[in-house]
Amino acid sequence: MAEMTPMMKQYNAIKSQHSDCILFFRLGDFYEMFDTDAKTASKELDLTLTTRDRGKDEADQVPMCGVPYHSSEAYIGRLLAKGYKVAICEQTEDPALAKGLVDREVIRIITPGTAMDSSMLDSGKSNYMCAVAMDGSSSAAVAFCDVSTGELFARSFDANVTVKVVNELGRYQPSEILLSDDAFHDTDLMGVIRTRLRVMTETGEERFEYGACADTVCAQFRVRSLDELSLGRERQAVRAVGALLSYLRETQKTDLGHITKLDFYTDGRYMELDLHTMRNLELLSSLRMGEKRGSLLWVLDKTRTPMGARLIRSWVSRPLLSAAAINRRLGAVAELAADGVTRQELSLVLRDIGDMERIIGKTVYGTVNCRDLVFLASSIRRLPALRSLIAPMTATLLREAASMDLLQDMGELIDQAIDPDPPISVREGGMIRPGYNSEVDRLRSLLGGRRDALAKIEAREKARTGKKLRLGYNKVFGYYIEIPRAQSEDVPADYIRKQTLVNCERFITEELKNLETELLTAQDRLAELEFRLFSDLREHLAGDVLRVQATAGEVARLDVLASFAQCAAEYGWCQPEITADSVIDITEGRHPVVERLQKDTLFVPNDTYLDGKSALTAVITGPNMAGKSTYMRQTALIVLM
Repeated sequence: MAEMTPMMKQYNAIKSQHSDCILFFRLGDFYEMFDTDAKTASKELDLTLTTRDRGKDEADQVPMCGVPYHSSEAYIGRLLAKGYKVAICEQTEDPALAKGLVDREVIRIITPGTAMDSSMLDSGKSNYMCAVAMDGSSSAAVAFCDVSTGELFARSFDANVTVKVVNELGRYQPSEILLSDDAFHDTDLMGVIRTRLRVMTETGEERFEYGACADTVCAQFRVRSLDELSLGRERQAVRAVGALLSYLRETQKTDLGHITKLDFYTDGRYMELDLHTMRNLELLSSLRMGEKRGSLLWVLDKTRTPMGARLIRSWVSRPLLSAAAINRRLGAVAELAADGVTRQELSLVLRDIGDMERIIGKTVYGTVNCRDLVFLASSIRRLPALRSLIAPMTATLLREAASMDLLQDMGELIDQAIDPDPPISVREGGMIRPGYNSEVDRLRSLLGGRRDALAKIEAREKARTGKKLRLGYNKVFGYYIEIPRAQSEDVPADYIRKQTLVNCERFITEELKNLETELLTAQDRLAELEFRLFSDLREHLAGDVLRVQATAGEVARLDVLASFAQCAAEYGWCQPEITADSVIDITEGRHPVVERLQKDTLFVPNDTYLDGKSALTAVITGPNMAGKSTYMRQTALIVLM
């Protein structure tokens, strides 16, 4: 067996610490994979398998394959979709300054539940990482976090815990689940995860240790006591949230500063919908094809922003129970439905607003690029128009939206700092706007005017010496002043003789060497300075994460309300009356989905009356395919809506 090179020793040492991941090992402009990782990646990504060891025996050759670092997200996304984890190993020092082997370390582990890049995510769907903590069959809790937006939800149970955990998993549909030992050994729960959800699972009871979890939760939300988060008596919820946060810190290796709020809720806030009910009512996807088309969400979703698309999905899967909260939504929908002009203008403004939630999340993570920030600034510029449209309205939720923070200072700062058409890379310069920094402008002027600068020096020296000199350059001596031999004796005192040739002498001056140094290093210094300015801007914006999240939340809510209003106006739906009794009284009800799918025939409306007393049940008769199940689902969907 041939001796390993220092680089392969480094690779194997890092790989041994991340044996469950495919290691993307940075070499120059590529992420390389070696040995078993290379074989796996070449098969899954259709990459050519090669080796660096062509001169060695076949048994000593190490397989390898690679992908360009600037387009790696698409390849990583494909691996995540196939159930793999990817560890990103970067060069942590400048190769030009390194003495010997460049230092490298894993800066992030990307898993299905922790993906951040837009190319790996569905913009209209939250990407939840989940943790499940169980204590036998007596108590349990679940926590869900969309790391791309900072949303964090938790709920605990003390009865029928497996069934309720399964229902919550069906409601949130996580991409990855972290399980305590009791949860992992619950055969009913694991059966659903493996056959229905089919997502990656992680275990590790050490992450669920209560004391460590309590410390993690308090530190994350900067509280002294769990009571401040309503978790003082919620042992399993603390374990679930703490384990989830610990896993995110372990894999992301960065600040989780955008996770600023925990939404812990108990029974009575949302309608209990089990997994089978959600599937059979086709709330989020159709039974037959498993697609959005044919579902209630498909009918209701006319949102214009990614935030709105995610929020409406959440609202459909978690119907409210509070009559007051329901009526606040209905009041806003009714006012928007009655004002078609404002509703259409809102739609036009909303469609130009980007994914503010995920952009600020990437800003906190340090993975945001300049194009993201330009898009954020563009979205901020649309906020005043949004607010002015709803300012005259009277519904409570619309008045709250009209008081949103317009983030004007953030938008102006981005516009001042970032070029409106920046490159994708933040390491190669060209992103800082002219006029923002004087040193950037000077270096650009220097690089752009190098010929003029050299021509000016040449003309000045000709006038000063009266000689037939010229400026030249070669890789050995750099820039020089060349003077014919016949005129080379009487030269200015600041000329330093550098080289003697047959017909001429070559000199340098301090000014020329300084200019040479500037010219030869200006590009590197410019790129470094621009990145430093960008990093300062990024950190400044990250400090305002709460403001952006609050505004994005108002935009999302307004988008969903406008979507509901558009449906009501377009489909002729009326505002229901919410009462405290158990009466369901529907006149000329129509199935919202079936009616949309029918193209050649009209839907025949139906009445429904149930009062929980004398009219407790209804007997529905008719032959097969007469519409009995449609009628039952129609009633359920109208109640949910």
